Amino acid sequence: MKASKLPGLQALRGLAAVMVLIGHVLAEAEHYFALPLPGDAVPWTRGVDIFFVVSGFVITLSAQRYLGRPRSFLWRRLLRVAPLYYFFTTLMVAALLLLPGAVKDTPLDFVQIVSSYAFFPHARPDGRIAPVLSLGWTLNYEIFFYAVMALCLALRRPLVTVSGLLLVLATLGLTVEFHLPQVVFWTNPLILEFLFGIALARLWQSGKTCPNPILCTLTLAFGFALLVVLDPLPLPRFLAAGLPAALIVAAATLFCPKCAVPGQLLGDASYAFYLSHRFALRAATLLLLPLLPATPLGAWAYVVMTCFFALCLGTLTHLFLERPFLRSRQSQKVVPA
Repeated sequence: MKASKLPGLQALRGLAAVMVLIGHVLAEAEHYFALPLPGDAVPWTRGVDIFFVVSGFVITLSAQRYLGRPRSFLWRRLLRVAPLYYFFTTLMVAALLLLPGAVKDTPLDFVQIVSSYAFFPHARPDGRIAPVLSLGWTLNYEIFFYAVMALCLALRRPLVTVSGLLLVLATLGLTVEFHLPQVVFWTNPLILEFLFGIALARLWQSGKTCPNPILCTLTLAFGFALLVVLDPLPLPRFLAAGLPAALIVAAATLFCPKCAVPGQLLGDASYAFYLSHRFALRAATLLLLPLLPATPLGAWAYVVMTCFFALCLGTLTHLFLERPFLRSRQSQKVVPA
Protein backbone atom coordinates (compact mmCIF):
# COMPACT_ATOMS: atom_id res chain seq x y z
CA MET A 1 0.00 0.00 0.00
CA LYS A 2 1.26 3.47 -0.90
CA ALA A 3 1.43 6.17 1.75
CA SER A 4 -1.11 8.21 -0.23
CA LYS A 5 -3.60 5.36 0.22
CA LEU A 6 -3.39 5.43 4.01
CA PRO A 7 -6.66 7.14 4.98
CA GLY A 8 -5.45 8.13 8.42
CA LEU A 9 -2.37 9.80 6.98
CA GLN A 10 -4.36 11.87 4.50
CA ALA A 11 -6.78 12.99 7.20
CA LEU A 12 -3.85 13.92 9.42
CA ARG A 13 -2.40 16.13 6.69
CA GLY A 14 -5.68 18.02 6.58
CA LEU A 15 -5.79 18.33 10.35
CA ALA A 16 -2.24 19.67 10.48
CA ALA A 17 -3.05 22.30 7.84
CA VAL A 18 -6.16 23.40 9.75
CA MET A 19 -4.13 23.61 12.97
CA VAL A 20 -1.63 26.00 11.36
CA LEU A 21 -4.50 28.05 9.93
CA ILE A 22 -6.25 28.36 13.31
CA GLY A 23 -3.01 29.32 15.03
CA HIS A 24 -2.28 32.12 12.58
CA VAL A 25 -5.88 33.42 12.60
CA LEU A 26 -6.04 33.48 16.41
CA ALA A 27 -2.71 35.31 16.61
CA GLU A 28 -3.91 37.87 14.07
CA ALA A 29 -7.21 38.36 15.90
CA GLU A 30 -5.51 38.88 19.26
CA HIS A 31 -3.09 41.36 17.70
CA TYR A 32 -5.69 43.55 16.00
CA PHE A 33 -8.48 43.28 18.57
CA ALA A 34 -6.08 43.47 21.55
CA LEU A 35 -8.05 40.75 23.29
CA PRO A 36 -7.01 37.36 24.69
CA LEU A 37 -9.01 34.54 23.10
CA PRO A 38 -9.66 31.07 24.54
CA GLY A 39 -7.63 28.43 22.78
CA ASP A 40 -4.50 30.46 22.24
CA ALA A 41 -2.68 28.26 24.77
CA VAL A 42 -2.94 25.36 22.32
CA PRO A 43 0.21 25.20 20.12
CA TRP A 44 -1.77 25.20 16.88
CA THR A 45 1.18 26.00 14.64
CA ARG A 46 2.87 22.77 15.74
CA GLY A 47 0.89 21.28 12.90
CA VAL A 48 4.09 22.03 10.97
CA ASP A 49 5.92 19.43 13.07
CA ILE A 50 3.27 16.88 12.15
CA PHE A 51 3.91 17.73 8.50
CA PHE A 52 7.65 17.08 8.94
CA VAL A 53 7.09 13.66 10.52
CA VAL A 54 4.56 12.80 7.81
CA SER A 55 7.09 13.89 5.19
CA GLY A 56 9.75 11.59 6.64
CA PHE A 57 7.23 8.73 6.51
CA VAL A 58 6.03 9.40 2.96
CA ILE A 59 9.45 10.09 1.44
CA THR A 60 10.86 6.89 2.95
CA LEU A 61 8.21 4.85 1.12
CA SER A 62 8.55 6.88 -2.08
CA ALA A 63 12.35 6.70 -2.17
CA GLN A 64 12.29 2.90 -2.25
CA ARG A 65 11.10 3.06 -5.85
CA TYR A 66 14.05 5.22 -6.90
CA LEU A 67 17.06 3.27 -5.66
CA GLY A 68 19.96 4.14 -7.94
CA ARG A 69 17.93 6.93 -9.60
CA PRO A 70 18.49 10.00 -7.43
CA ARG A 71 17.83 12.50 -10.24
CA SER A 72 14.46 10.95 -11.00
CA PHE A 73 13.48 11.04 -7.34
CA LEU A 74 14.52 14.67 -6.85
CA TRP A 75 12.88 15.78 -10.09
CA ARG A 76 9.60 14.12 -9.16
CA ARG A 77 9.59 15.72 -5.71
CA LEU A 78 10.36 19.15 -7.16
CA LEU A 79 7.50 18.80 -9.62
CA ARG A 80 5.21 17.97 -6.73
CA VAL A 81 6.03 20.94 -4.46
CA ALA A 82 7.74 23.66 -6.51
CA PRO A 83 5.06 24.83 -9.01
CA LEU A 84 2.42 25.79 -6.43
CA TYR A 85 5.07 27.31 -4.17
CA TYR A 86 6.45 29.34 -7.09
CA PHE A 87 2.93 30.51 -7.92
CA PHE A 88 2.31 31.92 -4.44
CA THR A 89 5.86 33.25 -4.13
CA THR A 90 5.31 35.16 -7.37
CA LEU A 91 2.03 36.52 -5.98
CA MET A 92 3.91 37.71 -2.91
CA VAL A 93 6.60 39.40 -5.01
CA ALA A 94 3.89 41.08 -7.08
CA ALA A 95 2.18 42.29 -3.91
CA LEU A 96 5.47 43.71 -2.62
CA LEU A 97 5.96 45.60 -5.87
CA LEU A 98 2.39 46.78 -6.45
CA LEU A 99 0.81 46.89 -2.98
CA PRO A 100 3.65 47.19 -0.45
CA GLY A 101 1.35 48.70 2.17
CA ALA A 102 -0.86 45.61 2.14
CA VAL A 103 1.99 43.24 2.95
CA LYS A 104 2.80 42.75 6.63
CA ASP A 105 6.39 42.45 7.93
CA THR A 106 7.94 41.51 4.56
CA PRO A 107 10.57 43.85 3.06
CA LEU A 108 11.41 43.97 -0.63
CA ASP A 109 14.84 42.32 -0.87
CA PHE A 110 16.18 41.16 -4.25
CA VAL A 111 18.59 38.62 -2.73
CA GLN A 112 15.81 37.17 -0.61
CA ILE A 113 13.55 36.86 -3.65
CA VAL A 114 16.22 34.98 -5.63
CA SER A 115 17.02 32.71 -2.68
CA SER A 116 13.31 32.04 -2.23
CA TYR A 117 12.99 30.58 -5.72
CA ALA A 118 16.16 28.55 -5.14
CA PHE A 119 14.96 27.14 -1.77
CA PHE A 120 18.15 28.59 -0.30
CA PRO A 121 17.93 29.81 3.33
CA HIS A 122 18.41 33.56 3.64
CA ALA A 123 18.35 35.75 6.76
CA ARG A 124 15.99 38.70 6.78
CA PRO A 125 17.08 42.05 8.29
CA ASP A 126 15.40 41.04 11.59
CA GLY A 127 17.50 37.86 11.69
CA ARG A 128 14.70 35.45 10.83
CA ILE A 129 15.72 32.86 8.24
CA ALA A 130 12.73 32.77 5.89
CA PRO A 131 11.91 33.32 2.20
CA VAL A 132 9.79 36.14 0.83
CA LEU A 133 6.74 33.92 1.32
CA SER A 134 7.43 33.39 5.00
CA LEU A 135 5.54 30.07 5.12
CA GLY A 136 8.15 28.74 2.73
CA TRP A 137 10.68 28.18 5.52
CA THR A 138 9.16 24.73 5.85
CA LEU A 139 9.65 24.16 2.12
CA ASN A 140 13.34 24.99 2.52
CA TYR A 141 13.56 22.14 5.03
CA GLU A 142 11.56 19.83 2.78
CA ILE A 143 13.79 20.45 -0.23
CA PHE A 144 16.88 20.03 1.93
CA PHE A 145 15.55 16.66 3.10
CA TYR A 146 14.77 15.65 -0.49
CA ALA A 147 18.28 16.63 -1.58
CA VAL A 148 19.91 14.62 1.22
CA MET A 149 17.73 11.62 0.36
CA ALA A 150 18.55 11.94 -3.35
CA LEU A 151 22.30 12.01 -2.63
CA CYS A 152 21.99 8.84 -0.57
CA LEU A 153 19.87 6.94 -3.11
CA ALA A 154 23.02 6.17 -5.08
CA LEU A 155 24.41 4.27 -2.08
CA ARG A 156 23.78 0.71 -0.98
CA ARG A 157 21.87 1.54 2.22
CA PRO A 158 20.35 4.98 1.62
CA LEU A 159 18.04 5.08 4.64
CA VAL A 160 20.86 4.23 7.04
CA THR A 161 23.01 6.93 5.46
CA VAL A 162 20.24 9.54 5.52
CA SER A 163 19.51 8.77 9.17
CA GLY A 164 23.20 9.04 10.05
CA LEU A 165 23.57 12.36 8.24
CA LEU A 166 20.51 13.84 9.97
CA LEU A 167 21.86 12.73 13.35
CA VAL A 168 25.31 14.20 12.66
CA LEU A 169 23.91 17.52 11.45
CA ALA A 170 21.52 17.80 14.39
CA THR A 171 24.32 16.96 16.83
CA LEU A 172 26.45 19.70 15.32
CA GLY A 173 23.56 22.12 15.66
CA LEU A 174 23.20 21.23 19.34
CA THR A 175 26.90 21.45 20.19
CA VAL A 176 28.44 24.06 17.87
CA GLU A 177 27.46 27.72 17.67
CA PHE A 178 27.32 28.46 13.94
CA HIS A 179 26.85 31.97 12.56
CA LEU A 180 26.34 31.47 8.82
CA PRO A 181 22.53 31.48 8.37
CA GLN A 182 22.54 28.55 5.95
CA VAL A 183 24.57 26.34 8.30
CA VAL A 184 22.42 27.39 11.27
CA PHE A 185 19.34 26.42 9.26
CA TRP A 186 20.60 23.06 7.98
CA THR A 187 21.91 21.95 11.39
CA ASN A 188 18.78 22.86 13.30
CA PRO A 189 17.80 19.77 15.36
CA LEU A 190 14.31 20.24 13.93
CA ILE A 191 15.51 18.01 11.05
CA LEU A 192 15.27 15.06 13.45
CA GLU A 193 11.50 15.15 12.93
CA PHE A 194 12.12 13.73 9.45
CA LEU A 195 14.05 10.94 11.16
CA PHE A 196 11.04 10.18 13.34
CA GLY A 197 9.02 9.75 10.17
CA ILE A 198 11.66 7.45 8.68
CA ALA A 199 11.54 5.26 11.79
CA LEU A 200 7.73 5.02 11.65
CA ALA A 201 7.84 4.14 7.95
CA ARG A 202 10.32 1.34 8.59
CA LEU A 203 8.03 -0.04 11.30
CA TRP A 204 5.09 0.15 8.91
CA GLN A 205 7.07 -1.57 6.14
CA SER A 206 8.11 -4.37 8.48
CA GLY A 207 4.49 -5.11 9.30
CA LYS A 208 4.68 -3.91 12.90
CA THR A 209 1.20 -2.43 12.82
CA CYS A 210 -1.81 -2.95 15.06
CA PRO A 211 -4.92 -1.48 13.44
CA ASN A 212 -7.28 -0.86 16.32
CA PRO A 213 -9.73 2.04 16.67
CA ILE A 214 -9.35 2.22 20.46
CA LEU A 215 -5.54 2.14 20.35
CA CYS A 216 -5.56 4.67 17.52
CA THR A 217 -7.82 7.06 19.45
CA LEU A 218 -5.86 6.74 22.70
CA THR A 219 -2.49 7.29 20.98
CA LEU A 220 -3.87 10.26 19.07
CA ALA A 221 -5.30 11.82 22.23
CA PHE A 222 -2.09 11.22 24.17
CA GLY A 223 -0.01 12.75 21.37
CA PHE A 224 -2.09 15.93 21.27
CA ALA A 225 -2.18 16.15 25.08
CA LEU A 226 1.60 15.81 25.18
CA LEU A 227 1.89 18.53 22.55
CA VAL A 228 0.00 20.94 24.82
CA VAL A 229 1.80 19.91 28.02
CA LEU A 230 5.34 20.06 26.62
CA ASP A 231 4.96 23.28 24.63
CA PRO A 232 5.58 25.70 27.55
CA LEU A 233 8.59 23.75 28.81
CA PRO A 234 12.15 24.88 27.91
CA LEU A 235 12.78 21.92 25.61
CA PRO A 236 14.18 21.82 22.08
CA ARG A 237 11.38 21.85 19.53
CA PHE A 238 12.22 18.41 18.18
CA LEU A 239 11.42 17.05 21.66
CA ALA A 240 8.56 19.34 22.73
CA ALA A 241 6.74 19.10 19.39
CA GLY A 242 8.54 16.40 17.41
CA LEU A 243 7.94 13.51 19.81
CA PRO A 244 4.22 14.27 20.23
CA ALA A 245 3.97 14.65 16.44
CA ALA A 246 5.59 11.21 16.04
CA LEU A 247 2.94 9.71 18.35
CA ILE A 248 0.18 11.42 16.38
CA VAL A 249 1.56 10.09 13.06
CA ALA A 250 1.96 6.63 14.61
CA ALA A 251 -1.73 6.69 15.52
CA ALA A 252 -2.65 7.61 11.94
CA THR A 253 -0.45 4.94 10.34
CA LEU A 254 0.50 2.05 12.62
CA PHE A 255 -2.75 1.93 14.60
CA CYS A 256 -5.37 3.42 12.25
CA PRO A 257 -7.92 0.90 10.90
CA LYS A 258 -7.93 0.50 7.12
CA CYS A 259 -11.34 2.07 6.59
CA ALA A 260 -12.78 5.37 5.44
CA VAL A 261 -11.69 8.29 7.60
CA PRO A 262 -13.29 11.76 7.45
CA GLY A 263 -11.15 14.57 6.13
CA GLN A 264 -9.78 13.06 2.92
CA LEU A 265 -10.44 16.19 0.85
CA LEU A 266 -8.77 18.30 3.52
CA GLY A 267 -5.78 15.99 3.33
CA ASP A 268 -5.62 16.14 -0.46
CA ALA A 269 -5.81 19.93 -0.36
CA SER A 270 -3.54 20.39 2.67
CA TYR A 271 -0.59 21.73 0.66
CA ALA A 272 -2.83 24.23 -1.14
CA PHE A 273 -4.35 25.26 2.20
CA TYR A 274 -0.94 25.80 3.71
CA LEU A 275 0.45 27.97 0.92
CA SER A 276 -2.69 30.01 0.29
CA HIS A 277 -3.96 30.69 3.79
CA ARG A 278 -1.72 33.70 4.47
CA PHE A 279 -3.21 35.45 1.44
CA ALA A 280 -6.72 34.67 2.65
CA LEU A 281 -5.79 35.86 6.13
CA ARG A 282 -4.38 39.16 4.91
CA ALA A 283 -7.31 39.82 2.58
CA ALA A 284 -9.81 39.04 5.34
CA THR A 285 -7.95 41.32 7.73
CA LEU A 286 -8.07 44.26 5.33
CA LEU A 287 -11.74 43.69 4.49
CA LEU A 288 -13.22 42.71 7.86
CA LEU A 289 -11.42 44.84 10.43
CA PRO A 290 -13.13 48.12 9.43
CA LEU A 291 -16.53 46.39 9.69
CA LEU A 292 -16.23 44.55 13.01
CA PRO A 293 -16.48 46.03 16.53
CA ALA A 294 -13.45 45.74 18.84
CA THR A 295 -15.26 43.30 21.12
CA PRO A 296 -14.92 39.56 21.86
CA LEU A 297 -17.90 38.96 19.57
CA GLY A 298 -16.22 40.90 16.78
CA ALA A 299 -12.97 38.99 17.30
CA TRP A 300 -14.72 35.62 17.11
CA ALA A 301 -16.65 36.73 14.03
CA TYR A 302 -13.31 37.60 12.46
CA VAL A 303 -11.84 34.18 13.39
CA VAL A 304 -14.79 32.19 12.02
CA MET A 305 -15.16 34.15 8.78
CA THR A 306 -11.42 34.22 8.11
CA CYS A 307 -11.03 30.47 8.66
CA PHE A 308 -14.00 29.81 6.38
CA PHE A 309 -12.60 32.09 3.68
CA ALA A 310 -9.16 30.47 3.92
CA LEU A 311 -10.62 26.96 3.66
CA CYS A 312 -12.64 27.99 0.61
CA LEU A 313 -9.61 29.56 -1.07
CA GLY A 314 -7.46 26.51 -0.31
CA THR A 315 -10.07 24.13 -1.68
CA LEU A 316 -10.47 26.15 -4.87
CA THR A 317 -6.70 26.35 -5.28
CA HIS A 318 -6.47 22.57 -4.97
CA LEU A 319 -9.39 21.78 -7.28
CA PHE A 320 -8.64 24.26 -10.05
CA LEU A 321 -4.88 24.76 -9.90
CA GLU A 322 -3.01 22.05 -8.02
CA ARG A 323 -5.01 18.98 -9.02
CA PRO A 324 -5.17 19.75 -12.77
CA PHE A 325 -1.39 20.26 -12.82
CA LEU A 326 -0.76 16.99 -10.97
CA ARG A 327 -3.04 15.12 -13.36
CA SER A 328 -1.31 16.59 -16.42
CA ARG A 329 2.06 15.65 -14.95
CA GLN A 330 0.94 12.07 -14.34
CA SER A 331 -0.35 11.76 -17.90
CA GLN A 332 2.92 13.02 -19.38
CA LYS A 333 5.20 10.86 -17.21
CA VAL A 334 8.18 13.11 -17.97
CA VAL A 335 10.91 12.22 -15.47
CA PRO A 336 14.66 12.40 -16.24
CA ALA A 337 16.65 9.21 -15.91
